[in-house]
Amino acid sequence: METTVLLHKATGIESGVSKELEQEDRLSDLPDDILTFVLERLKLHEAARTSVLSRRWRHLFSYRSSIQIHIGDDAAQSNTSVVEATKRMLAHTMRSPISLLSLRFHVVDESIDIIHCVDNAVANRQISELQFLMHPEILDVDCPEDGMAAYGRRFMRFVDVGPSAFASLTYLYMHCLKLGTDDLNHVLNACTKLKSLTLNFCDWGILSELQIHHPLLTRLTIVNCTFERVELSYLPSLTCLYCQTWISLQDLHPLSFGYVPQLSEIILSNQGTEIHKDFQLSEFLSNTMLRLLDLDFECGKIWIQPQDSKLVRPWLQNLQILYLRHIHEECDLDWVMFLLEAAPLLKRVYVQVSDSAVCQCDKSDHRDLCQVHQYKGPADLKHYNLMELSIRGYQVNERFTRYIKLVVEAAVNLQRVLLLDNVPCKRCGSCPSKGFPQTLEERKLVGKQISQWRSSPVKIGFGI
Repeated sequence: METTVLLHKATGIESGVSKELEQEDRLSDLPDDILTFVLERLKLHEAARTSVLSRRWRHLFSYRSSIQIHIGDDAAQSNTSVVEATKRMLAHTMRSPISLLSLRFHVVDESIDIIHCVDNAVANRQISELQFLMHPEILDVDCPEDGMAAYGRRFMRFVDVGPSAFASLTYLYMHCLKLGTDDLNHVLNACTKLKSLTLNFCDWGILSELQIHHPLLTRLTIVNCTFERVELSYLPSLTCLYCQTWISLQDLHPLSFGYVPQLSEIILSNQGTEIHKDFQLSEFLSNTMLRLLDLDFECGKIWIQPQDSKLVRPWLQNLQILYLRHIHEECDLDWVMFLLEAAPLLKRVYVQVSDSAVCQCDKSDHRDLCQVHQYKGPADLKHYNLMELSIRGYQVNERFTRYIKLVVEAAVNLQRVLLLDNVPCKRCGSCPSKGFPQTLEERKLVGKQISQWRSSPVKIGFGI
């Protein structure tokens, strides 16, 4: 469990504690390993209190195996305090191993002291997991392009001055930085032990094509970054990819896959518009062998084209879990059947239908983008592994009825159908539910209809 470092001195507490209380502290008589175990599980203010109440406890902080210093925490309100805390903790004379060192700080000049401090520490202490979460003081849309470029240059300077620190990183979070196309490879070459990389609001240029290669990277997250295309050239250890929001001005897929033999989970999220290319999964997913596929359309255009299942089956033959999120309610659902047909081992399908037009915080109208390519599968389709169908945003209408009937008749061993109402919007609280069965009688009628489509019983549940 992580232990957060207190970044200020609580000297006032020490003066008010008598020596008699310290002598009577029975906990202090316990062995160091037990006391350290206790300290690692105390809350922030409690851990600070022990360090000033008893000299017996004070030295034990150097034995803590997990250190987390994040700007924005209760005890880390400024970047300066993060710098000072890091210097103080890692400059301690003790050399006990650290299981986790996680540092969140701004990409500003003073933070170079953090880099130097960690660079020295990794030479003297064993650090199993080292995390840098780095971002400018001004984030996202408020950060001008020239500011992002300046932050990007400063970040690259950090990489150059701390070779040992970056070579020991296992997780790197980069936020709101403008970099050159060659900079990312320079960073990855420096981070030889990197396992997880998050790129958030980073800018390489709208027509840039990035190539990523790293032997140990297992998880890659790309969110709201500016690029034309990312090629995962050589990632032999990659198991999970998450990509949200892309802009493609040319006739290109946003991602291409080279050597990714371990990739089993792909999560894609994008609100499609008229500028976004529709693509076929057989072209997009080549060289992958997925267990989980999660597609979020964000109530926009459906940006994948239904196609002959034989063409996409080589890449979906091991798929077991399928999520299709935020399909606009004006969109037809029959097209989803081509995925069921192409994935013979599929066990669970989750479909979420949303009506963003009703939500008070989304005034845009995407219904003109909801024309999905038609797909008509074989009438005698049989699927033998699907166990559960869940539909969030269910309504009693012909569109849902037709889709459920197709699935229920095809899935020979289906055990459960779960029909869920829409959840309230987290921002405005509205819940665009218009046709969800509310009464027991309405639900019985829906359940009876579904049961009539099957020769074997299936559990039918309703919820929110």
